[in-house]
Amino acid sequence: MTTIIQDSFDSGARVSLEMDKNEGELFVFHCPAGQGCKVSKWPLDSYHMPIAMAHYEQCMEQERAAFEACSTSA
Repeated sequence: MTTIIQDSFDSGARVSLEMDKNEGELFVFHCPAGQGCKVSKWPLDSYHMPIAMAHYEQCMEQERAAFEACSTSA
């Protein structure tokens, strides 16, 4: 498994886009703080790469929004 992009948040949340060349698969791991990981999977090809990237960005936006909500309520 090879990590393409990984971002970590102060809350402990993590979002990563990874690929497994041997199996020909792309994965997005969305791990909200203290909740375990949600894993999404696509075939590793040029059609699905933009779909996986868009999902990665959606997960990042969810974590940014959660971080902002926590920091403004404190």
